[in-house]
Amino acid sequence: MDMDLTSLASRVPEPEYMTEEEEICYAAADYSIPHEALAQEVVKVAAGKPRRVVDLGCGPGDVLLRIRRHAPDWDLTGADISPRMLAIARDAQEERLAADTRRIHWLLTNGRNLACADGSFDVVMSNSVLHHVADAVQFWREIRRIAEEGAHVFVRDLRRPPDEATARALVSKHVGGESQVVQAHYLSSLRSSYTCAEVRSQLAAARIGGLEVRELEDRYLTVGGCLSKI
Repeated sequence: MDMDLTSLASRVPEPEYMTEEEEICYAAADYSIPHEALAQEVVKVAAGKPRRVVDLGCGPGDVLLRIRRHAPDWDLTGADISPRMLAIARDAQEERLAADTRRIHWLLTNGRNLACADGSFDVVMSNSVLHHVADAVQFWREIRRIAEEGAHVFVRDLRRPPDEATARALVSKHVGGESQVVQAHYLSSLRSSYTCAEVRSQLAAARIGGLEVRELEDRYLTVGGCLSKI
C-alpha cells in the first residue's frame, strides 16, 4: 500500500530518548511562537499568588525561561530525562536571565518516578512530552502524586492525525523550513502521539478528574484545568 494512504488508527511508538543529533537540532529549532503562547497562558491562568511550577520534560528550558520573565517571584523547576538538554537549559539561563533574577531549578529525572515529594507543586506543565511516554497512565499517576489538590495542569502535545498523508502535510506546513533531522523527528512524533480519546482513558485509569482534554489547532491536544484526585 502507498505509505501516504496508510491509516494511523494505531499509535506507532518512538523511543523515549532522543538521539544526541535530535536533541541538538530540537534545541536549535524555532518554537518561539507556541512556547511564548504557552508561557503566557500559564501565567495568566495561574495568576494571583507565587506558584510552585514544574515543567516535565522541560528540554532546553525555553518555556520556563519565558515564564520567568512574566513571573519573577514564582518557584520554577525544570525536569528532564536528558543530561544534555539540562546542560543546554542551564547555559540558556545564564545567557538569557540577568544575574539578579531568581534562578530555575533543573532536575535530572524521568516522568515515571520523579524525585519530588507528594503535593510539591500547584502548577504542573508538560509540552511535547506525552507522545514519548510508553506507560502514559503511570505518567499521569506521577502527576497526580506530585500535584496538590486543585493544582493547575497544562499538558500540551501533538495529536495523532488520521493517516500518513495528513502527518506529512503537517510536517511540511509547520517544520518544513527546519533541518531534515527535525522534520523526520516531527513525523515520528506525530505517529507516536495519542488521540484525545486515548488521553481521556489514561486520566480515568490514573484516577484524575477536573481536567478537560480538547483538540487545539490542527495538530495539538491540550489537557487543562484544576486537578482533582478521585
